[in-house]
Amino acid sequence: MSDKLKRTLEKGRKAFNQRNYEAAGRLFEEVVTARADAHEGWFGLGEVAMAIGQMDTAVQFLEHAVQLQPDVARYQQRLGELYGRIGLHKEGVAVLLQARRRAPKDVGIMCSLSGAYVAAGEWHQAKAVLQEVVAQPGPRSAHYCLLGLAAQQLGELEEAMQAFRKATVLDPRYPDAWLSLGHLYLQKGMLDEVEKCLKKLFDLVPQLATTLNLAGDLALRRCNFKEAANFFRAGLSKTADSAELQAKLGLALVQSGDALEAVEAMERAHAMGVAEDWILEHLGLMFTTKGQLDVAQENLEMAVARQPDNLNAWNTLIVVYTKQGESDKARQVAETILAKNPLHINARLNLGSWYSDQARSEEALREFRRVLEIDPERLIAYTNSLWAMVHSTESSSADIVEVAKAFDRNLCQRHRRQDDFADRDRNPGRRLRIGWLTSDMRNHPVAAFVVPFLEYLDRQQVESTIYYNAMATDSVTDMARARVERWRDVIALGDDSLADLIRADEVDILVDLNGNTEGNRLLAMARKPAPIQVTWLGFPGTSGMSVMDYIFIPPDPVLEQGAWCTETPWPLPDCYGVRTMIPDVAIQPGLPCERLQRPFTFACLNNFRKVSQGAIRLWSRILQRVPESRLILVARGGRDGTLIRYIESQFEQYGIAPERLDIRGIMSTQVYFDSYNEADLCLDPFPFNGGTTGYDSIWMGVPFITWPGDMLVSRMGKPILENVGLGELVVDSEAAYEDLAVALAGDRERLKSLRAGLRQRMLASPLMDAPRMAGGLEQAFRSMWQRWCQHPVGPA
Repeated sequence: MSDKLKRTLEKGRKAFNQRNYEAAGRLFEEVVTARADAHEGWFGLGEVAMAIGQMDTAVQFLEHAVQLQPDVARYQQRLGELYGRIGLHKEGVAVLLQARRRAPKDVGIMCSLSGAYVAAGEWHQAKAVLQEVVAQPGPRSAHYCLLGLAAQQLGELEEAMQAFRKATVLDPRYPDAWLSLGHLYLQKGMLDEVEKCLKKLFDLVPQLATTLNLAGDLALRRCNFKEAANFFRAGLSKTADSAELQAKLGLALVQSGDALEAVEAMERAHAMGVAEDWILEHLGLMFTTKGQLDVAQENLEMAVARQPDNLNAWNTLIVVYTKQGESDKARQVAETILAKNPLHINARLNLGSWYSDQARSEEALREFRRVLEIDPERLIAYTNSLWAMVHSTESSSADIVEVAKAFDRNLCQRHRRQDDFADRDRNPGRRLRIGWLTSDMRNHPVAAFVVPFLEYLDRQQVESTIYYNAMATDSVTDMARARVERWRDVIALGDDSLADLIRADEVDILVDLNGNTEGNRLLAMARKPAPIQVTWLGFPGTSGMSVMDYIFIPPDPVLEQGAWCTETPWPLPDCYGVRTMIPDVAIQPGLPCERLQRPFTFACLNNFRKVSQGAIRLWSRILQRVPESRLILVARGGRDGTLIRYIESQFEQYGIAPERLDIRGIMSTQVYFDSYNEADLCLDPFPFNGGTTGYDSIWMGVPFITWPGDMLVSRMGKPILENVGLGELVVDSEAAYEDLAVALAGDRERLKSLRAGLRQRMLASPLMDAPRMAGGLEQAFRSMWQRWCQHPVGPA
């Protein structure tokens, strides 16, 4: 190329850099006119065409430049970027891979390639390339931000957080790093950390709409609705065409009670392109979380009426209908979703839960198995499967252990950390640090069994830390907080961070109070953050986890054999748990059948989901043998006519007329306890015995019959009865259960004798002796610790 043409090219590049695109185009055209094979000129024309939005022309120019000089990686880089901009994502990736082969260490090309992978939806590949970028010398804050975004998109939130934090360290004045970190903190519910990011953003870029948007999101999450609306308004003053900000403004105004302005904001959002069903869907979700179910239902029903394919709105409707007691509608919605998308996991999970609530365990298990076929790593599918199995007479203890082990094998084992706790003081007599991990330290049955003994633990022997994995708090939460040395709110922490916190706190014995129940942090426990780990109370069954060392049980030779669990059973003295603070509801005198002049009344005030098919068969035979007797049952959604008819049909197949069943919905505490004053004799369900309800029944002076099985969940009633001198009500067979119920219904004097003074006996028993339970736990913890000190790899 002549010197004259080189000077013309240089002038063209200078004009391009100065954004004088007309002059640049004229100069580059002069070059290719003088020499048709001047690839630099064609490349320059391509960049000019891109800059002025003539994409089709730009493609032609850049492709020609690459054809003339295929060895220049920069040409291929720009062509690959252009392909991505016009929607040819696969082609863009292919060309950028060629560029990278020619310049494997070029950071610019690597960033372009990661962007192309993102545009193509290939986040794993994008992340892999970005990891190579930050491994190069001198990575920039922007590179770590991109890596964090890729990890966040893949759900790897801990890794994303590390990348964003690294970005803020490399360049503390890079706003995108603080913005990305703030949004991630918000996603994880770490609101104080969001506020710290916002303080930095208000120092750096206080007027940017993105800063104001994040501030509004934080205020919305904290229920500061007027403040949130003000932030969204301010954001709209900077970018008035933001449909997202308009929609959020509408949501904030609805919450703050500014209905008229809210409607106007939603209408503006709709005019900007936000779908009406999206608006209604989010209003429905918002009101669902606030417990305003009637308003939620109205919005969600309108959402699906306007857009029948809005599966998110349909799915939230399942939750609303279930909570409203309209269970058949919930089932119909789940089936509607699955007809549109058979792979919709949440709908299938909700349908399985619907079956569980009706004690249709086998049908529930069928749905959960399908979920695991679609996604073998879905934690809640294992949790729900195990719950369904322990309620079913068709599942054996061996079946349950098999599923629990599959959960451990498929989800947990990969997370175990290789930590021998070599730094831990192995003095067998020192003060022990006990961690209690739970989402239920509030008005909940688990808290009812934990709060009573906390104040009696000897603080010279043990130090307690509660790791609380929930946002809901109440007076019980306050009571528990006051009774322990340390309290940690951990709902916002990922599993790795939670495990790190427990390890840093040097917890010696970590007690999991959830097990396979909602709100569990089993995958944090899978990291084995404490030398000794114990499961208790929340789920009366095996975890299946190889990192779970022990499971607390009542003293029971059958349970101590351990065939039903993967943990080592550890018997507590006397009973499984201590319950105090039971409402002082008065016991009405005499037998209800005599006092109320009614037929003899049996009752099971457990949720109907515990009533297995075997229990239905047995109780039907009892009702047949006790003429005119009736049975009180409690069903979630008991006011739903379809559910009532289903339950009635289950008994009708054994000859029990519907009028002999009294099916009630979920009741207030007072009404629930008063219901015991209508029951002559309670029937313990099986295989899942009543736990809390067993205590309640005795407290209200009503004996119950129990038939123990071969695992913890089916041997809960036995120690309750034995501790109040009612061991004769523990039977050893189905026939004995039936005969005893019939005999007691016919021998009212004997039944009166069994009922006499039950509350007083309970008050004097280990069932309500919190200091005794505290002492038993201290002894258990000390023995576990001494055993670990001798055999630190695990239980002997």
